[in-house]
Amino acid sequence: MQLYQPKVRVDDPRTIVNLVNMARGPRRLKVDVGGFRAVKLGAPAPISDLYYQIMEMSWPQFVALVSAVFIAINLAFGLIYASLPGVIMNAVPGSVADGFFFSIETLATVGYGNMAPANHLGHSLAAIEVLLGLFFSATVTGLIFARFARPHDSLVFSRVAVVGIYEGRRALIVRVASTRARPLVNVTGQIAWLERSKHADGRAFSRLVDLPLVSSRTPMLGLAWTLVHLFEPESPVLDALVGAERFTMIATVGGIDTLLANQSQGGRMYQREDVLIDHEFIDVITDHDNVLHLDLARLHDAMPIPPG
Repeated sequence: MQLYQPKVRVDDPRTIVNLVNMARGPRRLKVDVGGFRAVKLGAPAPISDLYYQIMEMSWPQFVALVSAVFIAINLAFGLIYASLPGVIMNAVPGSVADGFFFSIETLATVGYGNMAPANHLGHSLAAIEVLLGLFFSATVTGLIFARFARPHDSLVFSRVAVVGIYEGRRALIVRVASTRARPLVNVTGQIAWLERSKHADGRAFSRLVDLPLVSSRTPMLGLAWTLVHLFEPESPVLDALVGAERFTMIATVGGIDTLLANQSQGGRMYQREDVLIDHEFIDVITDHDNVLHLDLARLHDAMPIPPG
């Protein structure tokens, strides 16, 4: 059987870029969310989604990037000013340093007054730089606001899940707590496991299968919440837990922060070694003088179910 191969236009710039990327090998993109680790091959270049890449940066990386762009812009204009003697009053002819600092004052619209444009060419260059400075300042201000305003994970999941007893039935249990002072509202929870099956022709495939919960919604999450899935008599999840193949389960919770009025969500992945069979969680909420206390340090603690 002959495979269809589309025609390639070598005169297309996008084709040339793709060919160069293919020659370098597929780009590897690491994925790590809630303990889920994977690698995507052939991912697009970071510049194709620059906004996302900037939002994903750490604060030190973001500050370093903004500083580098700021220095590069002012250095470029400083070189231009230095190469055109006489365009800046009170500047040493050919001085890159004077051109650099004059560029900073112009870009930031400070204008201390010691140096100023000396002719129409100088005024034109300064006007171009002021316009560029407006775009640069607005972009950086918007990115800083977006980074502060983006949803942050305020949920902590138990590092282990347990297979215990809930209302007389065997159940899979995961515990989650909120780390903020204000509660979350309209909270939803979900547990899914990665089911591995085979087609009739023998090909293997995997799919995420939702596990029904005793309660998948709660109007408010202020302290802790327990996600409970009751096992059926012949549950494939329980069989997979005691089987030999790789076991993967994902728990997710999301709700609206009552202070910030934005979405807060979190998730965690559990492997077989993270699921304790015939265990139960230790109680982390106590009542002292009519005040509830949540011990987040013990959120992950579990103990074997006593026999009998």
